[in-house]
Amino acid sequence: MVDEKERVYSIQVPSIRSASEFYVNGRRLAASGQTGSSAEAYRPENLPYIASFMPDAEGKIEVVIQAANYSDPRSGGLVRSLKFGADYNILREKQLSQAMQYLIAAALMMQAAYLIMFFAIERRRLWLFSALALSSYTVVILNSSEDKLLHQWFPISYAGGYMILCTAFTVMGYSLLRMVSERLPAAWRLPVERVYGVLAVIGIAASLTFPPQASQKLQFIIFGCMLPVAVLLILSIMRSAANGIRGSMAQFLGYLALGNHMAWWSVLLFTGTKLIYYPFDLMLAMLFFSSIWIRRYYVLYTEQRALTAKLEEVNRQKDRFLANTSHELRNPLHGMMSMSQVVLNRERQTLSADSVHLMETVAKVGRRMSLMLEDLIDVVRLRDSSVRLQQSGVALQPVVEGVLDMIRTMSDGKPIALRNEVTESFPLVAADENRLIQIMFNLLHNAVKFTMQGEIVVDARIEQGCAIVSVTDSGIGMDKETLGRIFEPYEQGGDDVAYEGGFGLGLSICKQLVELHGGSIHARSQRGEGSCFYFSLPLADSASLMESAGASRMQQKGGDRSVPEASDASEHAHPGRPASFPPLALDEAAVSGELLARDRPRVLAVDDDALNLQVLASLLPPAEYSITAVTNGAAALARLQEQAWDLVITDVMMPQMSGYELTRRIRERYTVSELPVLVLTARTRPEDIENGFMVGANDYVTKPVEGRELRARVQALTHLASSSRERVRMEAAWLQAQIEPHFFLNTLNSIAALQMIDSERMIDLIMHFGDYLREKFKFQNAGELVELGDELRLVRAYLFIEQTRFADSLEVAWELDEGLEKLRIPPYSVQPLVENAIRHGLTKRRGRGIVTITLLRRADQVEIAVRDNGVGMTAEEVEGLLQAKEGQGIALRNINQRLQRLYGSGLQIASTPGQGTVVSFHVVHKQDSADVV
Repeated sequence: MVDEKERVYSIQVPSIRSASEFYVNGRRLAASGQTGSSAEAYRPENLPYIASFMPDAEGKIEVVIQAANYSDPRSGGLVRSLKFGADYNILREKQLSQAMQYLIAAALMMQAAYLIMFFAIERRRLWLFSALALSSYTVVILNSSEDKLLHQWFPISYAGGYMILCTAFTVMGYSLLRMVSERLPAAWRLPVERVYGVLAVIGIAASLTFPPQASQKLQFIIFGCMLPVAVLLILSIMRSAANGIRGSMAQFLGYLALGNHMAWWSVLLFTGTKLIYYPFDLMLAMLFFSSIWIRRYYVLYTEQRALTAKLEEVNRQKDRFLANTSHELRNPLHGMMSMSQVVLNRERQTLSADSVHLMETVAKVGRRMSLMLEDLIDVVRLRDSSVRLQQSGVALQPVVEGVLDMIRTMSDGKPIALRNEVTESFPLVAADENRLIQIMFNLLHNAVKFTMQGEIVVDARIEQGCAIVSVTDSGIGMDKETLGRIFEPYEQGGDDVAYEGGFGLGLSICKQLVELHGGSIHARSQRGEGSCFYFSLPLADSASLMESAGASRMQQKGGDRSVPEASDASEHAHPGRPASFPPLALDEAAVSGELLARDRPRVLAVDDDALNLQVLASLLPPAEYSITAVTNGAAALARLQEQAWDLVITDVMMPQMSGYELTRRIRERYTVSELPVLVLTARTRPEDIENGFMVGANDYVTKPVEGRELRARVQALTHLASSSRERVRMEAAWLQAQIEPHFFLNTLNSIAALQMIDSERMIDLIMHFGDYLREKFKFQNAGELVELGDELRLVRAYLFIEQTRFADSLEVAWELDEGLEKLRIPPYSVQPLVENAIRHGLTKRRGRGIVTITLLRRADQVEIAVRDNGVGMTAEEVEGLLQAKEGQGIALRNINQRLQRLYGSGLQIASTPGQGTVVSFHVVHKQDSADVV
C-alpha cells in the first residue's frame, strides 16, 4: 500500500535466473527470456529491466514474479535485491550507472588505442598484450555488469554471453602473463609461455563450445589459472619498484586498484548486493596507467627529438663537407678561367680571329662550367634559404643558345642534335640570369646524359601570362616510380639505368630555383620514349622589376653585401694596359717576385695553390705593388722575419696551417694597423666571416675573386699600413728633433767652464755640439732608412759631449767591424740607446761607468748592441719597458715598433740589477748594395 496514489513508481530487477516475467496488479509489465513448466517450453535469458506502474485506486500494489531455471546449476529465482522507488529516482540512478560504464569503457578503449599506437612505433610485445588485456577487461565489464550494455547493443544469446565472458577472461589472463613473462628467469620464460599458450587455446576453444552449465565451472578454472599470473605480476612490479625502475610504483598502484575493483565486483556479484556502479578504484587505475603511457610517450618523443637533432647535425656536417669539397674543386677552374682571360686581354692584338674566338670560348665555357661546382654549394645555400635572386628582364633565346653551345662540347661525340626553337621575339622573362643559365644547364646536361642518340629540343610558349620552357629529349625515359622521385636530392634514376656520374643534385636544385622565381617544374616520361621537363617563369613586367630592384637596393643599404658567384673575366685585366703575369718562380717553399721599386707597397700572398698565386698576381698591377708569394703559413711567418710588409693576403683553406691560424700568429706581433691581413674565402656564412674577424683579419674577399673589388680592398688596406708607418716615422722624427733642456744647458755650461780652463778643448766641444745639432736636424733622417755612418756621427758627437761633462767617470768602448758604414738602418735607432744607458744606467751608480757599443757581423745579419755596467733593472721593469704606459718615454717603444715592422723582430733587452743592461737588435746585411730589406 502507498499513500501517493497518483505517483508513478518503478521496480528495478537486476538479475533473475534464468528467465522471468514481472506482473503488477495482474498486468504483465516486463519479462526476460521465457518461463515454462518444462525445459522445452523454457528460453533462458537473464537481462536487467525496469517496470514502471501506478497503484490502483486504493493505493495497492501487488507484485508477482514468475521465474524458471533449467540451465544454470546455481540457485534460481531472485539472486539480487530489487530496488523500488519513484520512477524518476530509479531512472536517474540507472542513467548514472550506465553513464559511468560508458565512460569507463571509452577510457579503457582509449588506453588500448594508445598502446596499439606505441606498438606500431616501437614493436614491443608489452604494448600489444597490454592493449589486449585492457580490451578484454572492457568486454568483461560491458558483458557482466548490472546493466549488461553489450547485450543492449548486440543481439547476444544466453549461451553467447557465457562464451564471450569466458573468452574475454582467457585472453585477459594470457595477456597478463605475456606482460610479465619478460621478468621471469630466462630458463622459465619459454616453458611458461608455451604452457599458458596451450591453456589459452584450450580455454578459448572450451569457451566457444561448452554449454552454459559447463561454462559456469570453466570460469572457476580460468580464475584458478589467472591466480599465479596475478601473484607473479604483483611480485615483478614490487621487485621493479625496489630496484628503482621508473614507473614501477605507478604500475603497481594501477594493478592494485584494478585488482581491488575486480575483487569487489566479484563479491557483489556472488552475494547479490545491489549498489550503484561507481568505479572509483577503476578510475584510479586508469589514472596510474595513463601516467605510465604519457611518460613512455614523453621518453619516446625525447629520444626521437635527440635522434632528429643528431641527424640534422650529421646533415649539416655533410653540407659542410660538400662546401669544402666544392671549394677545393672550384679553385683550379677559377685559375684556368682567370689565366685564359688574362692571356686573351694581353695577346688580343697578336692572335688571329680564330684564336681569339677559341680563347673566348674557353673563358665562356669555364664560367658556365663553374655552375656545376656551384651545385654543391647551392645545396647548402638553398637549405639555409640564403640564395638571393637578382631578377631582371632576361632574353630567353640567347641564354638557351649559349647553354646549348656549352653542352655541345660535352656530348662526348654522341649523335645528338641540339635544337633551340625559342624565337628571338619571345618576351623577356623575369629571372636571375645566372640562375636561369644554371637551370637550363642542369636540365640539358641531364638530357644529354640519358640520351644515346636522337635529339634534344628546347622550346617556349606563353600560357596564362607565364613563360613555359620545355626541354624534350628522345632518351631512355623513366618509369612512374622514378618519375615520382626524380626531383628529390641525390636521386639518379632506377637501378637498371647505367650510372652516368654526378651527385644527383641537378634536378633538385632546378626545382628549388624555379620555385624561388615563383614558378613550378614538372616532368612527363615513358620508358623508352624519352622525357620532357617543363617549367614556368613569370614574364618580365617593368613595374615588378623596378620593385625588385628597389628591394635589392634596400637590402644593400641595410648592410648586406652582394657577393659575386662567378668572376667576371672582363674585370681581370687592369684598365689601360694589357694583362700580364709577373715573373714568379714557384718552388715548394716560396714564390718570389723582384722588388722593382722601393716605394711600392709590399704584399705577401699566401696560398697552397701556385695557380691561385699567379692569378692573384695578375689581378694586382705590378707597377703599383711588389708581390711576394709563398705556399704555406710557415713560409709566410719566416718571410715576416726578413723584412717589412704592408699587407698579407692569405687563403683560408690551407694544409698544415690555415689562414685563420696564420692571422692569429701575425696578430701576436703586429696590430691591425701595423700589418693588415686580407683573407680570401669561398664561404660566405656569417660564422665563417665572424671567425676571420675574431682572429684579427682586417677584411675578406670571396672567391672567385672579382678584380675591381680586390684592388679596392688592397688599396684601402695598404693605405692603412702606410698611415700607421707614417705615424711611427713622424713620431721618430719628432723624437729626433727633441733636445733635452738639461742636456742643452749642461753643454753650454761646460763650454763656458772650458773657456777659462782649456780653450782648445772648448773649441772641440763646440764643434762636436754643432755636429750633434746638425745630425739632429737633418731632413733626410726623417726617412725610413739611413746609413749607419750618419747614425754613428750623431752617437760620437753625443758621446764626446757627455765624456767632456763626466771626464774620467765615463768610459766608452767600441766593438766595430769594418765596412759597415753603408749599412742602412732605421734613423735614430742607436743614439737613444746610448743616451738611455748613460742617463738611466751610469749616472745612478757610483764609480766609473762603461758603455760598450757593438756593431758586429753575424752571418747574414749585423748585431747592434749597447751595453752598460749601470744599476740594471728587474725582470718586471724590463717587461714593462716597451709597453705604452702613461708617464713613460716613447723612444724605446718607437724604435721597437719600427724594427718589428722592418725586420719582424724588435729590441732585445737583458738586465741584471747591480750589474748593468744590454739592449740589442739585428738587421739584415747585404754585401753589395744599400737596398737592404
